[in-house]
Amino acid sequence: MNRTILIAEQSEIIRKGLVQIIGSFNLFDNIREVSCSTRVETDLIKTEPDILVVNPLLLNDNLPRWLSEYRSRRNMAMRSGLQVDDTKGSSASSGPGTTGRIRYFRIAAIAYSLFDDELQELFDEVIQIGDTRLKIKNKLSSLLSRPDTADKPVADETLSAREKDIVRLLAKGLSNKEISEELYISPHTVITHRKNITRKLNIKSVAGLIVYAIINGIVNVDELHGDGNV
Repeated sequence: MNRTILIAEQSEIIRKGLVQIIGSFNLFDNIREVSCSTRVETDLIKTEPDILVVNPLLLNDNLPRWLSEYRSRRNMAMRSGLQVDDTKGSSASSGPGTTGRIRYFRIAAIAYSLFDDELQELFDEVIQIGDTRLKIKNKLSSLLSRPDTADKPVADETLSAREKDIVRLLAKGLSNKEISEELYISPHTVITHRKNITRKLNIKSVAGLIVYAIINGIVNVDELHGDGNV
């Protein structure tokens, strides 16, 4: 399967570093890059990537809404077996001559500064600037492993990317303060996210969250063994 990733980042050092790191994973056949917000829309339509990795600071006021609508069209086309026609903002039936290439479209944030929690809802994953090579690979592999057929449920759609990060760190035994330091957010924000997680999942104990995290692939058992939590 021909896989493409598009990296949208204005810093050349960070962008080129990600290109080199991701290129060593052998997860993608094509790695594209873009350095300015004015080209993001054009390059998305041109390359139809499986994953967009973007710095939230690169997004202007209109781009988040456009990205959300673009992803909805791509994912809807995948579910219905249609081919996206982005020049018209709609979908056309697939048939002879169409590529049949459309797959679910995922968005990951490059985070090296704080950004609005509401903006985080746009992303399926968050790549922290301090993430190790292995952690980046695991996050991208997790995105690619999501089912790309509509008759298979997508696991863990109820939680945002940030909420999944918090569940993962809770499962690994971190305190609210440690989580806030790891994710560069305030302890108050961590507590707010924990309340939202409890409300969404109706799971009130850390033990229950550990089971949930393992079942949904947020954390693996080896990680927990390594941290002495299992």
